[in-house]
Parts: sequence; structure tokens; C-alpha cells
Amino acid sequence: MPPSPQATWAPPPPPQPAQRYASFWIRVAATLIDGLVFLPLSIPFLIAVWNRMSTEVDRSISTGRHIDTTRYVGRYAGWAFAIAAATYAYQALMVRYFGGTLGKLAVGIRVRTADGNVPGWREALLRPILQLIVSFGSFVPGAGLITLLDDLWMLWDRQKQTLHDKVAGTIVVYH
Repeated sequence: MPPSPQATWAPPPPPQPAQRYASFWIRVAATLIDGLVFLPLSIPFLIAVWNRMSTEVDRSISTGRHIDTTRYVGRYAGWAFAIAAATYAYQALMVRYFGGTLGKLAVGIRVRTADGNVPGWREALLRPILQLIVSFGSFVPGAGLITLLDDLWMLWDRQKQTLHDKVAGTIVVYH
């Protein structure tokens, strides 16, 4: 029988450093940067609405008739839906392929699964769902409290997760 090779001893691998969860303010900064990404989509809409409404107000003052805003509601809702869909697609695709939106990448934080892996499609698609639902619900009086709760949840959560992080099973860490 040939001699059996002796097992050689090797030191254990170094421990993985603990992930540092992203703080509230760094995530606020990332959100502000992401808001700047969509500003070019919003400005033309806001200018058009402002111009139309100021013309209607001027006409109302000169004629004494009430302003009929019902014809603008459809335009506003359509534009709001388009921006919401673009925002959802942006967040889902950026998280899936790059681990974070441009704002998160700019401030040095990344979205990860609870076990530290890069998010898959499930996490990338679930994460912005709560934010999208809450943003549409904010037109209902009192529903803005849900947005506030979602954003502030991380202040007392051990892993600094927001509610939309919990829904998707994600964490946000410094990179």
C-alpha cells in the first residue's frame, strides 16, 4: 500500500469583517441624488402645469368664473404614473445589476441580501414596491405617515432596515 499523504495544517481563513449598515443620513443623501436624476423628467411637466394653471387663474380673475381643473387631473395622473414607472424600473434595474441606484453608488453604499449577497431579481423587484405603493397612497390624507414610518423604521431597527428592506429581505451597507 502506498503511504497516505499527511494532512498539512493551515491556519483558518481570516474572519469576514462585519458589515457596517448604512446610516440614516447617508441614505437620505443617496435619495436626494436619485431625486436629481429624475428632475429633468419633472421640470417640463411642472413648467407646463404652472403655465396652464397661471393662465387659468388670470382668466378666472378677469372673467369672474371658477377654475375648472378637472381636465388637468388626467394629464397629471398620466405623468405621475409615467414617472412612477420610470422610477420603479430605474431602482429595480440598478439594484439588480449594480447593487444600488446612482445615489447609493455615489455615496458608497450598496444594497445586499440579508446574508450579504448581491440582490437577485426577487429582491430588486420587491424592494421598490412598497415605496411605489406608498407614494401613490400619499394622495390619501394620513397615508403620508406610512412613508414616514417606512423611512424612519431604520432608526430603531438593529440592521437599519426600512420597511421596504424588510419586505425584500435586503440590507444597505457601506461598500
